[in-house]
Amino acid sequence: MANKSEASTKSSELYEILWASPALFTFTSVAASVLARTDRGRELAWWIYFAGWAALLLMGLLSLVSGGKPADPAAWIGLSVLVLFGVVQGVFNSGGWPV
Repeated sequence: MANKSEASTKSSELYEILWASPALFTFTSVAASVLARTDRGRELAWWIYFAGWAALLLMGLLSLVSGGKPADPAAWIGLSVLVLFGVVQGVFNSGGWPV
């Protein structure tokens, strides 16, 4: 019995970490844009940022398919960080748009 509850706890922890993973992409993107000395580096920073959105959308779809509910604080934190740093990136790094 202890193994099932332990596995369930680990599974829920992993689920919450995956919901918060867009924040990791965002912070990596900001670091890349600060350290980038070229337009190519700034473009890479935007692509890393967009990967954070892909991770969030993938977790949302997985949640819908499994019938589960998003991890409450982690999902909102991941979304908030993406939106906030998207605005920051847009203000300070708008010249590197990858389009």
